Amino acid sequence: MFNKIIFSRFLTFVTVLLLAATLVFYVFFSKTKDEIVTSFERTGVEEVEEISNNIAHYILNSNGALNLHKALVETPTQREVLERFLATFQTQKIQNIFIVDKPDSESILFRVLLDGGQEKSDKFQFEELFEPEAAASWEEVIRFREPKVIYQKDRVDALWATLLYPMIQKDGRVAILALDFSKKHYQKVVSSLLGLETFLKAMVPFLLFIFFIMMIVIRIDKEREKEKVKAQKALEELNLTLEERVADEVEKNRQKDQQLIQQSRLASMGEMISMIAHQWRQPLSAISSTVQGLHLKLSLKKFDEALFIEKLSDVNRYAQYLSQTIDDFRQFFKPSKAKDEVSLEEVIEKVLGIIRISLENKQITLIMDFQSHAHLMTYANELMQVLLNLIKNAEDSLIENHVIKPWIKISTSKNDTNLILEVSDNGGGIPESVMARIFDPYFSTKAKKDGTGLGLYMSQKIVEEHCNGVLRASNSSQGAVFTILLPRCAEQKEE
Repeated sequence: MFNKIIFSRFLTFVTVLLLAATLVFYVFFSKTKDEIVTSFERTGVEEVEEISNNIAHYILNSNGALNLHKALVETPTQREVLERFLATFQTQKIQNIFIVDKPDSESILFRVLLDGGQEKSDKFQFEELFEPEAAASWEEVIRFREPKVIYQKDRVDALWATLLYPMIQKDGRVAILALDFSKKHYQKVVSSLLGLETFLKAMVPFLLFIFFIMMIVIRIDKEREKEKVKAQKALEELNLTLEERVADEVEKNRQKDQQLIQQSRLASMGEMISMIAHQWRQPLSAISSTVQGLHLKLSLKKFDEALFIEKLSDVNRYAQYLSQTIDDFRQFFKPSKAKDEVSLEEVIEKVLGIIRISLENKQITLIMDFQSHAHLMTYANELMQVLLNLIKNAEDSLIENHVIKPWIKISTSKNDTNLILEVSDNGGGIPESVMARIFDPYFSTKAKKDGTGLGLYMSQKIVEEHCNGVLRASNSSQGAVFTILLPRCAEQKEE
């Protein structure tokens, strides 16, 4: 504890020294910064002026005529030589070099005499007329015959400037030698100086802040020690109760899963009763009609033994059908304890034997597309429950959205690693806003909220945890597509 206080006081003393040194350096720096910037900028301009002077001196002396424009008109070869000469001065620092004059004093346009540009697409042609952006500055160079720098501060290319250098010809005319030169190095110096100034400005309040922080730290150090002891005691208590809390959470999750499974079973039972009703409706109606017909024959004293035997045989056949339906449903909803070797087509046909009449009554067309007939080892009844749930969801979507000419397509295929089962429809698809949540427990997209929100959740658990497969959803241009990928065994891959 004592050592920490000594160390904190030492840091406070160092902070005070740094603060004083920073203040002194900042005052000195502020006085000299502007002089450094001005001097560096002027040095760059003087360098470009020197280059301009050399270029102007060479061109005026090599021309040997009073009028530069006239000489260039009469000797096109000389013009090409001079343009190549100008191009030799192009560097990363100097971008464009060209010479202009004015056709007459009344014109607002300038005339290009030479252009040392290397890019033909951007190059001015001889005698091409143009109006510069800062025309007043160009006029001043002709009038006062003094160099002028145009700083492009209001443009995106602010790192560039243009030097306008007067070229006084022997007849007294003035042409302008224009050089676009980079201010990149100047800007770097300015940026560095401004950065240093900003740093110094920030250091003063920062060091003051550190100074006060150190003073506060010394005072609250004892409080921190108390808090540390308190936190250690709380951690020890947490460790003592952690095991019990983990066990409680595990038990809660187990109970939650049991509730989900029970609710899913109840929902499946309701669907089973509904489908049994669909299956039984027609044979029960036939039995009722047959019995009424026989009763009418008896009441009219028109007893026909052969007819009665035929009709009673029909009633018996209908009853056998009802009994077989019960057996089919009992077998369908009986949990699989062992894997069976089946094909996807066999699973599909068993499911359609249960739900086909319901789809026909609702005028929903079934489309079958079987591209794979390979067998696989899986829990057939559980896979049938998944397929039944997907078909029922498609049926509900078609009915809810009042689709004209509704259809459900069931297709099979395979690749190198998987057998693929797809159930698709033309019900409009799943909204993208809920696509990521459709496999969550208790989430339902049904408008009347008469779904439990467990069908897809349990289907995914069956496919992924029991069948070692993948169940995923997507949208096509017409509706939803549910794809089941089931792994092929080694024997199947060789087929």
